[in-house]
Amino acid sequence: MSRLSAVRPAYWISGVLLVVAVVVPLLVPTYAKADPHLWGFPFFYWYQLMWVFLSAILVSISYRLLRAEERRRRAAQGLGDPDAPDADVDTKEAGQ
Repeated sequence: MSRLSAVRPAYWISGVLLVVAVVVPLLVPTYAKADPHLWGFPFFYWYQLMWVFLSAILVSISYRLLRAEERRRRAAQGLGDPDAPDADVDTKEAGQ
């Protein structure tokens, strides 16, 4: 089995989403025009602002995918939920 086949789909999807969020706004031919206008703003301005919001959404989706994958991986290894309160802290407080 190769190393690439061991990579889970969540990592591939997250990588593609992050690449899209970074690369597409850098492609000058996609926004090097003045028309169409939106509420009086040239295309360049509202297109770049649109990508600010789209990139935030894509990064959020990527984060949630990777967080869910990390939880599945930790559960499969018997390590527990990383977001759950530490059980050791509770037992120490109960003993005092």
